[in-house]
Amino acid sequence: MRVKGIVWIGAATDDLAASASFFSEVLGLEMTTKVPGFARLSTENGDRIELFGPDSAEHDDLDTGPVAGFWVDDLDQARRELLEADMEGVTDFYTGPDGHRWFYFRDPSGMFYELCEHPLPRPTKAEINSALE
Repeated sequence: MRVKGIVWIGAATDDLAASASFFSEVLGLEMTTKVPGFARLSTENGDRIELFGPDSAEHDDLDTGPVAGFWVDDLDQARRELLEADMEGVTDFYTGPDGHRWFYFRDPSGMFYELCEHPLPRPTKAEINSALE
């Protein structure tokens, strides 16, 4: 397996409005989605942070704090390697509207992480935003 980068962070928050405001106003990330219980912000190169408020219906199982998403070159092979290594919590694949795929797993200490792949060339922020509209 080869990790190309850390391209996604997911984090639960008790105060979605304050967290989203911090990432957009202080760190300067662009707010691309804001709905009840959820906010998505993007960096200039398309990397994302997704925030899940207390009323979020998704990602209740991501219970270990912020979850990093590692971009790998071959997601199917990476999943096989984790299963062969008897890693726990390896989920099925998910596919986003922009074509990227991912799955979750737990490391030996029980922390959740994500492995993901993106279509190549990696979509620009404008293409991601357009696909999510």
